[in-house]
Amino acid sequence: MQFPTYFGANWDAFDECITDLTWCPAERYVILYDYADIFAQAEPTQYQIALDILNSAKEYWEANNIILNFLPLNK
Repeated sequence: MQFPTYFGANWDAFDECITDLTWCPAERYVILYDYADIFAQAEPTQYQIALDILNSAKEYWEANNIILNFLPLNK
């Protein structure tokens, strides 16, 4: 993803940016999560944090009538 320049490169910043998409306005969002299986195996705790943030963001956007889908892609 091409986060704004103020992105702090940590999970809190990811959470903030993914629920404030004013930097990337759209009617709906689709996030393709490349190499999810490799990430899950190498860093299971970090992978779970990412999934938790993405699931929370999906719920947030659905409550605001905007679709956000994320698709983990395995290689």
